[in-house]
Amino acid sequence: MTTLAGVRWGSATAAYQIEGAVSRGGRVPTIWDAFTAQPGSTTRGDTGAQACRAYDNPETVLDAIDWLDLETYRFSIAWSRIITGPDGRTNPEGIAYYRGILEELRERDVTPTVTLYHWDLPQWLQDRGGWTDLATTEAFVHFARVAAREFGDLVNDWITVNEPFCAAFHGHLSGLHAPGIRHEPTALRAALVQLHTHGEAVRALRAINPDFRIGLAMNLSDLAPATEDPGDLEALKRADLVENRLFLHTVLQGRLPEDTAAYFGAGAVSAAVEGIDVSRIAEPLDFIGINYYEQNVVRAAEPGTDAIVRGIEKLPVAEPRSANGVAVRPDGFTRVLLRVAALAPDLPIWVTENGIGLWDYVGPDGRCNDIERVAFLEQYLDALGDAIAGGARIESYYFWALMDNFEWAHGYQLRYGLFYTDYPTGRIMPKASAERYRVHIAAERADLVEIDRRDGAAA
Repeated sequence: MTTLAGVRWGSATAAYQIEGAVSRGGRVPTIWDAFTAQPGSTTRGDTGAQACRAYDNPETVLDAIDWLDLETYRFSIAWSRIITGPDGRTNPEGIAYYRGILEELRERDVTPTVTLYHWDLPQWLQDRGGWTDLATTEAFVHFARVAAREFGDLVNDWITVNEPFCAAFHGHLSGLHAPGIRHEPTALRAALVQLHTHGEAVRALRAINPDFRIGLAMNLSDLAPATEDPGDLEALKRADLVENRLFLHTVLQGRLPEDTAAYFGAGAVSAAVEGIDVSRIAEPLDFIGINYYEQNVVRAAEPGTDAIVRGIEKLPVAEPRSANGVAVRPDGFTRVLLRVAALAPDLPIWVTENGIGLWDYVGPDGRCNDIERVAFLEQYLDALGDAIAGGARIESYYFWALMDNFEWAHGYQLRYGLFYTDYPTGRIMPKASAERYRVHIAAERADLVEIDRRDGAAA
C-alpha cells in the first residue's frame, strides 16, 4: 500500500449534533429546532436539545481528541450562537464558548478546521425565505466576517458550506432534512444560492486575511449503471447531474453542467439563477473537501422510486453495507477521489468526512467492539492510499465522527462515532475502532519521522 505518511489525521463533529443547550448561552432557534419539533420528522421524535452535552462539557470532546492524538479537528461554529437576529448583533457568550475551545486546541497542539455552515440555519432567516433568498447570502457573509474577526487569530482553515446537496435536496425535495420542504424548483434554487453564498464568503474571508486556507465540503457519490442499456446510461447521467456534477463542476468551472436545463427545465433554471452570477461561484479554492459515503447502482424506471432524482431506481444494496443500508465500497472511495483529482489536478483534496453508521452497543465486557467499523477503517485507508498512488493530492483525512451524536433524521439510533456516547450521562468511551485509528495515526507518524530521517541523511 502507498504510504500515507504526510496526511494530516483528524476527526469531525458538527455543532447541532453534539452541543445541546439549544435555548441557553444566547443561542437563537434554528431550522433543526423547528424541524425536530414536528412529529415524525426524526426517529422516535429525537431532537438535538441535549445531544452530547458538548456545550456544557467541551473537555469531553477535547480529551477524546487528545486520546487519539489527532493532528487536526474539524467542527462547526453555530451561526445561531454568534448572530442573534436580523440586525446582525453578535452574542458574546457564543463567541467566548468557541474561543475557549479554540484556545484549548492550540494548547493541545491540534489544528482546527472550522465549518461555518453545517445545516443549522437560524430560523429567523428561514422565515424570510432561507436558502431561496439572496438576503441569506448577505447574512452569511456578515457571519463569516464576524467569525474571521473574532477567531481569525486562532483559525486559519475554513470550510464555508457543508454538503450543499443534502441541505438543498434533502431539505427542499425529499423533505428528510430541515426545513422539510418538498418542491424541486425550490431545491434547485437552494442549491445555487448556497453555492453563490460560498463564493461570496470566500472573497470576504480572503479580504480579511489572504493567508486563510478556504474550501467547502461536498458529498459525492460513486454511481454505476445497472446495465449498458441506453436507458440505464441516461439514468446514470441524471443521477450524476443532481448528486455530483451540479455541485462539483459548478464550483470548479463556474458554469452549470450543460444538461442542467434539459433535466430541470429552462424556466426552473432561469428562476434558480436569478440574481446570481454563476461564474463567481468558482472562486479559487485552497482545498476541496470531499465527504464520501455512498455507492449506488442505478437503472431507468418510470415513474421512478428515488426521492431525489426523477426516472431512476437505485438497486438494493448488497452486503457489505452499513446499518442503514449504505454500501461499503472502498473502491468507490478511490474512484471519487481520482475523479476530483482529474478535474482539478493541482487542487489539494481534504477528505472532510468518511465513516459508517452502525447499531453499536456495549457488550457484557463493558466494551464496544465495533468490528465492522474497524474493517471499514482499514479498507478505506487502503483505498485512500490507492487514490494517492493514482495521483490524488490528499492532504487531510477526517473520520466521521469523533463520537456518537444526534444523527439528523436518524436521531440517536444510528451511531457513527469512534467513541461510544452514553446519552443519558454524556460520558464517552473509545470503541475498538478508536483504538485502531489511534494505532494507525501513531504508525503513520513514525513512518513520517523515518522518511524525514532518511531524507536528512541523504542530503
